Amino acid sequence: MTRRIDKRSRGRSPVDFDIAIAGGGMAGASLALALRGTGHRVALIEAVDPGEHSRPAGRRMPADEKLAGANPAPQARPGYDDRGIALSLASERVLRHIGVWDQVGRAAFPIRRVHVSEQFRFGCVRLDAGQLGVEALGHVVVARALGAILRDCVRAARWIVPLCPDSVTGVEMDPAAVHVHCRAAGMLRCRLLVVADGAESGLRAALGIHAASHDYSQTAIVANVTCRGPHHGTAFERFTKSGPLALLPLEGPGMVAVNCVSAGDAAGWLSLGETEYCDRLGTKFGMRLGGFMRCGARRAYPLRRVVPDRQVSGRALLLGNAALTIHPNGAQGFNLVLRDAAALAELLAAADDPGAAGTLQAFLAQRQRDRERVAWLTHGLARGFASTHPLIACLRRTGMLMAELLPTVKRDLILLGAGLRPPQPDCVRSVV
Repeated sequence: MTRRIDKRSRGRSPVDFDIAIAGGGMAGASLALALRGTGHRVALIEAVDPGEHSRPAGRRMPADEKLAGANPAPQARPGYDDRGIALSLASERVLRHIGVWDQVGRAAFPIRRVHVSEQFRFGCVRLDAGQLGVEALGHVVVARALGAILRDCVRAARWIVPLCPDSVTGVEMDPAAVHVHCRAAGMLRCRLLVVADGAESGLRAALGIHAASHDYSQTAIVANVTCRGPHHGTAFERFTKSGPLALLPLEGPGMVAVNCVSAGDAAGWLSLGETEYCDRLGTKFGMRLGGFMRCGARRAYPLRRVVPDRQVSGRALLLGNAALTIHPNGAQGFNLVLRDAAALAELLAAADDPGAAGTLQAFLAQRQRDRERVAWLTHGLARGFASTHPLIACLRRTGMLMAELLPTVKRDLILLGAGLRPPQPDCVRSVV
């Protein structure tokens, strides 16, 4: 396997890669792209190959890719489906920094307003981009489109070696390196292994990291819907007794509906015909958009919270859903991942040894406050709005009233949702 020699290679024992990332989904691909210009050579190991058609025209397959046998029939990566991904202002800055926002922006739809309400209760919280002096509070992009953009950028990146389709079968660690055993590529050596293989991470368990799981007893049913009335670029979050309902704006009258229902009721919702589903969704949401007249394919995602007892094991670091899986309310999950990836890349840019304990501990310390804040927020919303206790219901109404009437509280809420509350990575703090 050929190896690039740069300033980081001098004076140390040779290794195959500086960094290996296990998992080529949105978390792993984003980190790999964020490592541009750091001087580190990166292996991105992914089990599902998107197909040869995604390789940019005119680019020859490197010997490293041939080793991985990347020539199967095209497949769709499980995470790259028709879900709508809400990208915050902070995420836009991260994606701009890593050089992919121009492509993503062309496929995205702006969120100009956010409307938060509770079913059968008066009052709401209305957030507007003008309150922050920006054109949009965020953007919505279909996961499949975002995945295709990240995938093509990875293929074109000279510092990344995509090993795909391939999977990690075992890991051995010593003080200086991680020995990663891959099904197709054989054994690789790296100085840092980033585990980004999802909430059900097999590598996390193999590293001896225990994860506590909380089942919300809810299922998110995701589908594209067509509204009878215009949405004017507004994203809605409506909390109901059966679970929150989020609507994210797409082109024209289209929206992505994330309908969280009781796990026991999910089969009934999924069995409904298109007209029945639209009618029932309209009853749950209310008639603010005039109801829904069309519904695309529905996909179901059981909801749980997964929190590992630690994020680092030796020279291995968890990232993405492997590091923290949260409830989708507030659309915070992938936005948190992008801020984590940006912060990690900034630290690794200054690190001669990317897997050094001091570097990884600095990353954990830098990101702890933001991660805990998001974990608390999403879990608190899920538990708080599911409760029927009179005191909690009173606190909910009071909190929403304060958020709507007090400008300082509203601005703080906007900054929190936008991912701009400090501390944040340099590329998020700077206005690009």
